[in-house]
Amino acid sequence: MGKNKILIVEDNEQELMSLKTTLEKNNYEVISAQNGKSAFEILDKDAPDLVILDIVLPDIDGFEICRQIRKNDQFVNMPVLFYSQIRTIDEKLLGLEMGASDFLSKSADIRELLVRVKNLLIIKDKFKEMFSLSFHDGLTNIYNRRYFQHRLFDEYERSKRYKSNLSCVIIDVDHFKTINDTFGHLTGDQVLKKVAEVVTNNIRTVDEACRYGGDEFSILLPETKLNGAYMVAERIRKVISESEQIKNECSVNLTISCGVTTYDSNIKEMNDLIAQADTALYLAKQDGRNQTKTFGDKGKKVTD
Repeated sequence: MGKNKILIVEDNEQELMSLKTTLEKNNYEVISAQNGKSAFEILDKDAPDLVILDIVLPDIDGFEICRQIRKNDQFVNMPVLFYSQIRTIDEKLLGLEMGASDFLSKSADIRELLVRVKNLLIIKDKFKEMFSLSFHDGLTNIYNRRYFQHRLFDEYERSKRYKSNLSCVIIDVDHFKTINDTFGHLTGDQVLKKVAEVVTNNIRTVDEACRYGGDEFSILLPETKLNGAYMVAERIRKVISESEQIKNECSVNLTISCGVTTYDSNIKEMNDLIAQADTALYLAKQDGRNQTKTFGDKGKKVTD
């Protein structure tokens, strides 16, 4: 297991270096920011395990940073420890109201800070276990739709803010009802597990895959243009349709259909991204299945 990563947000260079040295001596990895803007840039790119936060900063205060952190579902279980010169009880209460996990004065013994940091990280790990049970699909062991909605919100807001690329893929197992009816639900379950395995083996660590519902899977691909997402979907589709191992283990000729879209100015709400990918998926199935369509493709009606 790697070291826990701690972000210190502190504008006083001397206090920052002293705290950084102490934490590193106690086997923590430390990253730092001296203002709110830098802190948010770090949080966007490299989320820490815990944040130690001063109140008084050059641009925005620690209260606002804490409030913004708590608005982001991605950081729902990340502890925030205010470490500042407490002037009034009102400041402490405000910090707790903003969502702080704990509050400690800089005049406190440094050993107390280390104990509080340790305890907050233990609680975080326990929460992470419960979080995992709540947001994972029990059959395929990948994320479920509930978690996907959380990540979709975060990535959608990031794309809007930074004008960055974000693509979405919806996958549907072809003729899944027939597979269940013909070979039984145990075979159907095995098929879903294999599809989940192929999907997770063919995406990046920054991508998010989930079982969206029934025989549907979804993938979020940050910083990915439409053609890149199309290539990912096609790679997954070909691996599944050409896999002799899947045919042998599941006793079926398995294929999938995929719908792909990407964020652009026409998308006004995050669920529009899903709706467009779903429309593209419908076109793929309408056009004969075992293929990938992008939003905007024209499908050809078939009767089957």
